[in-house]
Amino acid sequence: MSEPARGLDDEPHDDRPVYGERRRRALRITVLVALGALVLPLMLSAYGVARSAADRACAVYVERFDTDAAAFRVSFELFGEGGPGWECSAVSASGVATPLANLGVLPSAPRPITPDERGT
Repeated sequence: MSEPARGLDDEPHDDRPVYGERRRRALRITVLVALGALVLPLMLSAYGVARSAADRACAVYVERFDTDAAAFRVSFELFGEGGPGWECSAVSASGVATPLANLGVLPSAPRPITPDERGT
């Protein structure tokens, strides 16, 4: 009368991949592009915030510690003296850069100077 229902084990096994090689490669590329589109704006935003914080902190350091400086310069150093982070330098009128501080990877405002630290 009716045939018995076939189970999953009764079907022949196929060892081929579900998708072809071209389709898998296209899918991988699409996923990588999508991840890049998600991560890149976050990285650029973090860089911009850290750069502006480093500029503000360096301006305070130059104002407090080097009154003869004409300007300041901030750069990100991977292998700086204090480790990776933003390096603050005071630039004199003649163009000589004097390193002042390593501000760290995510700079913050400098701590206030206590009266007994002023002479050191």
